[in-house]
Amino acid sequence: MRGCYPAHPTSTSRRSIDRGLWCISGIGLGALVLAVAPSTAAGQGVAGRVMANDRPVAGAAVETAVGVAPALTDSAGRFRLGLPPGRHALSVSALGHEGARRTVEVQGSDWLEVEIELRATAVMLDAIVVTGLMRETTVSESPAKVDVVSGRQLQRTVASSLMEVIGHVNGLYAQVDCGVCYTNNIRINGMEGPYTAVLIDGMPIMGGLASVYGLNGIDPGLVEQLEILKGPASTLYGTEAMGGVVNVITKSPRFAPRLVIDGNRSSGGETNVNAAASFRGDGLGGLLSATATRADARLDANADGFTDSPLLDRVAVFGKLEWRREGERRGMLTAKVYREDRFGGQLGWSESDRGSSSVYGEWVKTRRAELLGTIRPSGMEWLSADVSLSIHDQESWYGDVRYDARQAIAWGQVTWRARPGGHDVLAGAAMRWQTYDDDTPATGEPERQLIPGLFVQDEFDIGGSLTVVGGMRVDHHEEHGGIVSPRLNVLWRPFDETQIRLNAGTGFRVVNLFTEDHAALTGAREVVVADALRPERSWSVALNVNRVVDFGVNPMMIDVDAFHTRFTNRIVADYDADPALIVYDNLRGHSVSRGFAFSLNQNFARFPLRYTAGATVQDVRVMRDGIERAEIHSPSWKGVLGLTWTFARPALTLDWTGSFVGPMRLPEYEAPFERRTRSPAHSVHNLRAGLTLAGGVEIYAAANNLFDFTQGSPLVDPANPFGDAFDTTWVWGPVRGRQVIVGARWGLSR
Repeated sequence: MRGCYPAHPTSTSRRSIDRGLWCISGIGLGALVLAVAPSTAAGQGVAGRVMANDRPVAGAAVETAVGVAPALTDSAGRFRLGLPPGRHALSVSALGHEGARRTVEVQGSDWLEVEIELRATAVMLDAIVVTGLMRETTVSESPAKVDVVSGRQLQRTVASSLMEVIGHVNGLYAQVDCGVCYTNNIRINGMEGPYTAVLIDGMPIMGGLASVYGLNGIDPGLVEQLEILKGPASTLYGTEAMGGVVNVITKSPRFAPRLVIDGNRSSGGETNVNAAASFRGDGLGGLLSATATRADARLDANADGFTDSPLLDRVAVFGKLEWRREGERRGMLTAKVYREDRFGGQLGWSESDRGSSSVYGEWVKTRRAELLGTIRPSGMEWLSADVSLSIHDQESWYGDVRYDARQAIAWGQVTWRARPGGHDVLAGAAMRWQTYDDDTPATGEPERQLIPGLFVQDEFDIGGSLTVVGGMRVDHHEEHGGIVSPRLNVLWRPFDETQIRLNAGTGFRVVNLFTEDHAALTGAREVVVADALRPERSWSVALNVNRVVDFGVNPMMIDVDAFHTRFTNRIVADYDADPALIVYDNLRGHSVSRGFAFSLNQNFARFPLRYTAGATVQDVRVMRDGIERAEIHSPSWKGVLGLTWTFARPALTLDWTGSFVGPMRLPEYEAPFERRTRSPAHSVHNLRAGLTLAGGVEIYAAANNLFDFTQGSPLVDPANPFGDAFDTTWVWGPVRGRQVIVGARWGLSR
């Protein structure tokens, strides 16, 4: 094993972390638990169903202009909206459908029964996004290209965490960094996970340490939608946004069902239980959710003596409060606490073997807390303030090497908006404070960073069909001084239903090595940092063409992208100089990520089918000392397919998702442990069937990895895990075979 001489954290440090965790959970969740209570229903209003082609539309929002909180349709398309007597204009919207309006008149204490028909259309063009410009706009009107994945699309696959379904999104790849404990990251257009900034409700609280395991604590059932911005976004979001942004938008209490209980069990020994409750009152809404996951089966189908997937014991509690005035959101408070114990290793390992040099195991205990807040003062719509705080604590053993680490991030931002003379100007000041400490020799003293930043952007229309956005950001780092990040976005609408976008800009990233590359923590290779690491920089340009093609009542959305990103000062892990070493240094040369992507979306009006399909072809290369080589673990192409069949009688939904992964370059090993240096192309398919019964009950069954494809053992020399050749990073495909899952869900709508 490589050398690692831990200096255990002091008890004072550990107590400080524990107090911080309990402080956040006490402030945030305490307020939320007290707030969640049954709401009083109105005595009259509108009730009915929302349909499309004789099929119910679930998740449609029915709202009015009188400040009453919207109603959300259940799985049978039914809703109930309390309204005072009088005439009201109803507005109905649902992803994948054209919006509809209906004027109704409520009389006395009666409930007016209505049925509202929607028309299926190309999906996502009218979805509301905030990521591209840091303000609400629709996908079609945003000069910055933003891809949207709805919560319904994410739930095509039964999964206990967001990371398990992210690989079915076009242009995104969930890379597994360790074949024992299954750390993972999100790659955008082939670029490594640390280049992706992960936001929760628009706030950057997922630091480098959280990206190792914390992303696994996001329940897909809590996600309203994903907003994906590909390409540098440092102008608005600062460091870590070099490759792109994944913004996880959590559900709003306005649209959440009153009560939901969901549970399932897999053939691989994993059990998931989720429960959520929400309320809506006069201008105030709340949501409280709890999720528990337990995987306790030690499976070894590839017969390498190690568990094929980690054992898990995970609990997450999430709460959210929103308050509104005159229909506009004025404030939000979100809190979450997350606990996970994880183990992967030899089958005979037990907790008494932690730190053992005879029985190999990777044991990780993660504790995390988050608190997010937003306020938009009434009467001051031009001003907004956002704050967040997160604390992440990890205790772990990788074989006989101990790794304890703590990271805290506090972030605040104030934005100001003005609209002088046809311009839409956004200016802001941000402050990010973060601290990181671990017990490795590379971190002698705790690292503390205070990063202030100023940014401004101007959006203006030229002639009605052309919109231009220009922006600039300046951040200051103690070690690196000021870092400038400009951006340019152009949206041109040459024809109806056609948008052409040109996006260009720069990105930067300040690196914390041991929180971002799991190869530095496990395996036998010795880690060498060759020089003082400088911030990475990138320049990028992307062209997007979006067109809705009219096929009568079955319109199709076609989306095509071409992209090119060039990195300088890139920090590269060199596996080739010496098979016994991992050498980290700023690249003396450059690296390039380039390629193109396309996607198709279509709903059929007279046939119960909708689909999404897409593919990304990419070339990610590193030029070092005049020699150009492909990036390790970057597929040359990737495709996705999603099909949904919905039947009215019986109320049955079938979902098929497929992920197709092209060849990728793999690490090289010395004899006698040679492995193939390029993976084969492969695919993974999932099938889900859900049957809705009376009373809001749905029973479902799923087969993940339907065709039982696996790569075999991802380990090098698993018979000698404490030897010099042992390595855990040879992962290019699924290790776990087919999993059959059965479950039930019960929801109580408004």
